[in-house]
Amino acid sequence: MAPPNAPTTTKSSKGHEEEDRVSVLEQLRDFRGRIPKDLLMKWETPTGLKSLRFIGQDWGLILLGYYLFMRQPSVLSFSGAVLLMAWGQRGLSNLAHDSIHRNLHSNKKFNDFLANVFLALPLMSTGDIQRKLHTAHHHYLGTKDDPDHGLHNETSMKHYRNGRFDHKTIPSLFVYDFFDIHMMVNYSLGSFASAPFQLSTYWTLVTLIFGWKFTVLFHLARCTISYACYIFREIIDHSGLPSNTILEFTRTSPCCNPVQKFLQPHDDNFHLLHHLLPKIPMSNLHESHTWLVGNVPEYEKANRHMTYFSGENPLFLQSLHTHENFHDGLRD
Repeated sequence: MAPPNAPTTTKSSKGHEEEDRVSVLEQLRDFRGRIPKDLLMKWETPTGLKSLRFIGQDWGLILLGYYLFMRQPSVLSFSGAVLLMAWGQRGLSNLAHDSIHRNLHSNKKFNDFLANVFLALPLMSTGDIQRKLHTAHHHYLGTKDDPDHGLHNETSMKHYRNGRFDHKTIPSLFVYDFFDIHMMVNYSLGSFASAPFQLSTYWTLVTLIFGWKFTVLFHLARCTISYACYIFREIIDHSGLPSNTILEFTRTSPCCNPVQKFLQPHDDNFHLLHHLLPKIPMSNLHESHTWLVGNVPEYEKANRHMTYFSGENPLFLQSLHTHENFHDGLRD
């Protein structure tokens, strides 16, 4: 997902960039056609009460971290508080992502209420701003108009923004993208320039309720650990892959281990499936992923990583920007 303060409108660049690419919409239609309609209807049903439980769980982690630090301030409790708050923020960010697709609740107004009160505003954005940006990411995936991974796009990750593809490992690319003042500032300020009244009002109320120490600790976690997780997740979702099609340009990361639970909570690791079927709530992704692996060969053979460091095709040991047709997908 794009940083919160990226431009809220993105226009497609017509011309040679799209002439030799199968459109995202065509790819989605083709993929949906391989799945029984009754399964799609089941998978794409908003999760309702489960979403409310996840929101409570993530805010519980944040408040627990704050409580532990306030009860006995120390270097150890401070470190634990920042980690717990960042973990909760990762969860809120992924639920906000689900709310953008209106996957939290079948009632759109209630879905948007949850997004703005409990998810987007705490992370310095609004549901409407994020929806416009994220829609552009889906529609223009891998083209110059992709706000996250568009070549020379001012809102993109640093290596795409600067056209630098000489980093061949995930750790080296992470270091390059992490130390990016432009992105750090954008991430920290969020959508404040676009929604100053809403964000000022929200955080004034939060500070009055929980105190200034909570606000400081929350944003310290958001601008450090959560920022690092954001950069890392963007890299493992798409970076280093050919951008010709959704199946080529998106990964499925390892599931059901402590790293995934912290880095990509609520099954955010099934990112390839999310781009192919964006109306499936995150809590239904694991079930649908299992069926697709067994029934759709193209999906089973796509960028699917079962482990981080060992075994066959470990994610963190991938070679980036080395695919034979990597440069075919780049469009300036």
